[in-house]
Amino acid sequence: MKLRKVASGWEFESEKDLEDLVWNNLEKLFGYKPLKRQYQVNGQYCDILAFGKNKELVIIELKNSEDRYIVQQLTRYYDALLDEKPFPKNINFQVPIVLIAVTPNFHRDNYTDRKYHQLKFNFLQFKIICQEQKFSLNIINLDTTLNWKLDFDYCPENHIKKDIPTPPKRFYQLIDKCTPQEQTKLLKFRQTILEFDYRMEEIVQDGGIYYGKGKTKYCAELRLNSKKELVLFLWLPRSFYSGKQENITRIRIWTDWNNAAIVRPAAKGLGKIHSLDITFAKEAAKNQSLKYFLAHALNKWFQRI
Repeated sequence: MKLRKVASGWEFESEKDLEDLVWNNLEKLFGYKPLKRQYQVNGQYCDILAFGKNKELVIIELKNSEDRYIVQQLTRYYDALLDEKPFPKNINFQVPIVLIAVTPNFHRDNYTDRKYHQLKFNFLQFKIICQEQKFSLNIINLDTTLNWKLDFDYCPENHIKKDIPTPPKRFYQLIDKCTPQEQTKLLKFRQTILEFDYRMEEIVQDGGIYYGKGKTKYCAELRLNSKKELVLFLWLPRSFYSGKQENITRIRIWTDWNNAAIVRPAAKGLGKIHSLDITFAKEAAKNQSLKYFLAHALNKWFQRI
């Protein structure tokens, strides 16, 4: 499990870290018995499935940051699982399904979506508390004020990171035209990706470098355009660019390696970039950073493998 220090306190470095902690302590936290994690149904992945004392199915969706579409996501899981009815030995589908959203913050749209919904959604807000170097996960039900606290061991000073191999020759060729400051940030960018999961691979292919697993489970891509400028792509939900679709697509990113802006989906090649697109993207991402987009890309990659 990895944490990072931020202005407001502490946060999980990835959604996977939050999921690991909740999954490993599910009974201790909520009294539910774990059933399956990252369960695939109808082309989607449910973070955690569990069941209660009455054999009711419990669907838990975890977010490491605010997400305005979490109600719709849980609705799709509910529909698909009710149609499939898996785990008949553990689940009684005559008992109402429990839907739980766990996130550090809820968007105002979450409350609007829930207000006019026929299903019941439990909104649980979490926060990491550190007092005298002792860490705990604090969760509160925003409707009932029922709260849970889980103490866990974590020592930032002793955090051991995965050994990262020396960058391939192609990586240095790609960043050759970048400033020294940009090159430093690019090396950090590469390190963050490769440290995320032991299955993450660095693949030199087609003149660029891909980060992912195999030939279909990509997370990020670096390559040069016709002007020998470095171009970045991330695999993100299409909703990051427009609409509410959750389909994962290859999206070109404008970045100065501090701030970033999504430009437009680019299924192949470099995509068609227009000045209006860049202006729109910069404006839309004023309050976002490359770290924010990369964290989402890594989390989605983890759910797909």
